[in-house]
Amino acid sequence: MMVSRGLAPICCILILAAFCVVPVWANDAAVSREVDRSSVPVGDEVLVTLSVDSLSVGGVVETIPEGFAFLETSYPMEKYGVSGQTLTFAVIDEREITYRVQAKTAGSWTFAGRWIDAVDKTEDAISPTVVSVGSGVAATGAAPADAGQAPGPTSAGGAPWVVIPALTAAAVAAGTYAAHKKR
Repeated sequence: MMVSRGLAPICCILILAAFCVVPVWANDAAVSREVDRSSVPVGDEVLVTLSVDSLSVGGVVETIPEGFAFLETSYPMEKYGVSGQTLTFAVIDEREITYRVQAKTAGSWTFAGRWIDAVDKTEDAISPTVVSVGSGVAATGAAPADAGQAPGPTSAGGAPWVVIPALTAAAVAAGTYAAHKKR
């Protein structure tokens, strides 16, 4: 069957519209956090592991509590960003993200985060993780509930969907860079 030149753009638009309108099956994406120690002395390092399940394209926004400082991640440099206490990871078929932080201030501190699935347009919070930081040896008790607590995730401050274009652009740039580097 032959399509005239005048109908070709219309057919392309209709096909694109069909892909945009057809519902996408939810893939039950989830991200969980594991911290290697729940109690550390000031100055010690903590390894944080984010396990990513069924998230093919999207992002993870992790909030490090004020009592900690980011040190490093094993994640590729072009796929993450750091802004203050916020880490942003572009996820494309990743299963695990690890990063290290250093305890700077005694208290009970909460790690919080969100994941965003760009394919099925879903998002959810990562369960908060509390780490106690003592003043010299591993802390045995928690500080008062409001002492040094970083605020948990809230809906204030705008929609996290703003991150998706930036994460997608970073992923495309990384793929393009890798493709050109192989040539």
